[in-house]
Amino acid sequence: MNYLSEFAGSFVLLAGGYAYMCNISLKKTQIAAMNYLELTIAWSLAVGFGLAVSAIMGGPAYLNPGVVLGNMIWNGLGFKEAAVYLLMEFLAAGAAVFICMIFFWNSFQASKDGAKRSIFSAYPVEKNIPLNFIQELIATFFFMFIVFMCIMGTSELKGGNQALIIGLVGFGAVAFLSLSFNSTGYSMNAMRSVFSSVWFTILPIPNKGKEKVDWKYQLIVNLAGSSLGGILAVIATSCLKGML
Repeated sequence: MNYLSEFAGSFVLLAGGYAYMCNISLKKTQIAAMNYLELTIAWSLAVGFGLAVSAIMGGPAYLNPGVVLGNMIWNGLGFKEAAVYLLMEFLAAGAAVFICMIFFWNSFQASKDGAKRSIFSAYPVEKNIPLNFIQELIATFFFMFIVFMCIMGTSELKGGNQALIIGLVGFGAVAFLSLSFNSTGYSMNAMRSVFSSVWFTILPIPNKGKEKVDWKYQLIVNLAGSSLGGILAVIATSCLKGML
């Protein structure tokens, strides 16, 4: 059930966020233009509900490869268990991309121009890989640190009450960190960008054409930067928990 909860929570998080990105990026949708407040609320709800679903199913609600790796390095999560959690996140990314491809098939067909890869992966307004790496690391660290510190206070709660608080914490943390959008492209999670980029390459998305993923940016910034930020957040909050 822990592994299934990781898949379910990750799927809810990604499908919700990708669906909004499809609406603002493709033709023949009812939104068709980005509104920054809507963007923040959409991704905040996606993260909040994803965390809540995973928590209420009894899982650890990692929902982030950096968090999985951090718990493996610092908190004794076994290598095999970590590998399964990462697999669940990878499969959830594939399911989310596939569902959005089906639901927005006509919109993809109508959108011959414009980038499709940015729907499923995050890029900054101004690309500067060394600087973006640092920005992604810092943004991910603060996001996960806020979430972990707030969730630490819910340990005595059970079931739905705990899930509600965890969901609200996720919503609030994403909204608070929305200021990082220009710098990091709003990723802070390798699952959100790197895992989905693999599926973007594999799946037959209409009008994808020869559009290619910027793997250099994805691997350095979205994978290494966000994962290191998540690992450091796990270590920092674990040390603070031991002191309290």
